[in-house]
Amino acid sequence: MNSNNKLLFGIIITVFLIWAISAGVIMLTLDDWATRGTFGDLFGAVNALFSGLALAGLVYSLYRSREELGLQREEIELNRKELIKSRKTQEKSEKALEEQACQLRVASKINGLKILIDYYTGILADNNKAEDVRDRALVRRKELIKEVDTLIDRLSDEELE
Repeated sequence: MNSNNKLLFGIIITVFLIWAISAGVIMLTLDDWATRGTFGDLFGAVNALFSGLALAGLVYSLYRSREELGLQREEIELNRKELIKSRKTQEKSEKALEEQACQLRVASKINGLKILIDYYTGILADNNKAEDVRDRALVRRKELIKEVDTLIDRLSDEELE
C-alpha cells in the first residue's frame, strides 16, 4: 500500500471514528428522541458545507488531472521531435556506412587488380618467357591498368558529389 492509499485509509477511519463517537455522545447526553432530532437538525448546514467541500475537491482534482494531461502531451511532443532527430541522424549514419562499404569494395578491387598487374609485370620482366606470352601479358596488363584508372575516376567522381 503506497503512502497516498495509507493517507486516504487513515482519513476514512478517522471520520468513521468521529462519527461513531459523536453518535455515542449524543445518545448518552440527550434524553429523548425529539431532543436528539432537533440537535441533529442543527448540523444540516454543516452537511451542506462538507458536501460543497467534497464537490470543490472533485473539481480541483479534475483541474489538476487536466493540467497533468497537458504536461504529458507536451512531453510526448518533445519525445516525438527527439525521435525524428534521432531517425534523421541514423539515416545519415547509414548512408555514410553504405558509402564507406562501397569505397571498401572498390579499394579491394583495386588491390586485386594491382596484384594481377604486378604478376603480368613479372612476366614481362622475365626474358625466359616466350614472345607471344609476353605480348599477351602486356595486353592484359594494359587492360588492367585501364580498369584501375576507371575505378579511381569513379571514386573521385563520388567524392565530388
